[in-house]
Amino acid sequence: MFDPADIVPRLRQFVTSPPERDFVEFEGRWWTAKDVARKGREIGRLLDDAAVPGDVAIGVVVRTHVESAAALIGLVAAARPITMIQPYQSSSLVARNVTTLNLAVVIAEEEDWTDDLRACLGDGRIGILLPKDSEPPRFVAPLPDTLMEPHRSHPRMVVEVLSSGTTGAPKNIPLEMSALVRGVQMITVAGDNVERQVEFLFAPLTSIGGILPLLAYPLVGARFCMFERFKVDTWVDAVKRHRPKSAGATPAIIRSILEAQVPPEALESIKVMYGGAGPLDMETRKRFAETYDLDLCWGYGATEFAGTLAGWTPKLKAELGGDRPNSVGRALPGIGVRVTDPDTGAELPVDMEGRLEATIPGISEDWIKTNDLGKIDADGIIYVFGRLDGAINRGGFKVLPEVIADALRLHPSVRDAGVIGVAHPRLGEVPLAAVELVRGAVPVTGEDLRAFTRQHLPSPSVPVDVLIFDELPRNAMHKIKLSALRAMCEVPAAK
Repeated sequence: MFDPADIVPRLRQFVTSPPERDFVEFEGRWWTAKDVARKGREIGRLLDDAAVPGDVAIGVVVRTHVESAAALIGLVAAARPITMIQPYQSSSLVARNVTTLNLAVVIAEEEDWTDDLRACLGDGRIGILLPKDSEPPRFVAPLPDTLMEPHRSHPRMVVEVLSSGTTGAPKNIPLEMSALVRGVQMITVAGDNVERQVEFLFAPLTSIGGILPLLAYPLVGARFCMFERFKVDTWVDAVKRHRPKSAGATPAIIRSILEAQVPPEALESIKVMYGGAGPLDMETRKRFAETYDLDLCWGYGATEFAGTLAGWTPKLKAELGGDRPNSVGRALPGIGVRVTDPDTGAELPVDMEGRLEATIPGISEDWIKTNDLGKIDADGIIYVFGRLDGAINRGGFKVLPEVIADALRLHPSVRDAGVIGVAHPRLGEVPLAAVELVRGAVPVTGEDLRAFTRQHLPSPSVPVDVLIFDELPRNAMHKIKLSALRAMCEVPAAK
């Protein structure tokens, strides 16, 4: 079995001496290992040519494309620290991320080298363009005489991924080698224990669910099919062609497949479906498993944990007689999980609800606090009931209501704003905003305000609608009463 402590040297071997085989299928085309390795190798060469110090964080505007995938593999193989930037936001916000993070080197695909981003290069920054197809990466502009004083992420190589918490500025979580080792080990162990199949990668490469498989697949000789965005038709077509025995899913994927009434015979090859990235109600779990005659095993993880913390398996279900509502299985071997009182921090006994905390060897010797409300039963099964911070789980993206409200308050016509989560048949929950306007302000519509938030927030945080009221409901402390606001809002059709 592969020893994950050798991630960097093994990836370097992949980049310098790639095997003669197909590696990744994207939009109907297979890219060979040599295709990907060549692009990744060239990134390292350009950085060396520009004499970029080894501890400088390399900013990458990461799209879930082969070009970005090759760049990430090449950077880790070169032991270069990486800071990811979310591409699915306005070009001005991308540029603002670069300057706020004080990045001296920026790598992006052609469509992301907008005028806003190019304007950042006049301050001693280096820009590298990732062209489409077989063209090699190249510098966007002549190299500066002096590299700006950069953000140096760590003295050791790290990958700063984007968490699913979608704040106004990107929340980069540094994964040091110990975290990468844990995440890649989980995937490589699975790769050694199951019959080789074409894997499916549908998580954004900016996320923990995208980067860890991407780094693991070259190490176990896996081939994979990558999706920029999940679409039922393209995913089902890939299942029919590649006939995997197991596959992964999110709540939005499960609901989308059911909503599209995909015929059972289309998924007949899949025997086990593993899921996570948010809660999925028991009724939907049961309906999906029965409709497609497969075992749906739900789990629980987070970026801070470098992957999965707990999960159901077919073996555990057989041992305990099946799934349980709101449950995410048992903690994985070697991981400690406990429940504490959110106010006092005291550990709570079996079956009492509180804050979930975890300790993970190699990542932290201390207990890591989550913002999830849960409990653990006498069989060690973990249950998750929701978020302590009120976050809205929009198809796997955790959206903070107050961040959306803050963005709306930036508009000169908005006096105050409140945000609630409303049910959505596919995404689970989506944000709905309500505002109170400044008296005498320039009139605006809800669509005007939605467009305004797009300039300040990543796409998942943009509310599905903005309702305008003369006055928002408040309590004695003049805070917006969300329960009363929910009663006031007639929820619009989901968009």
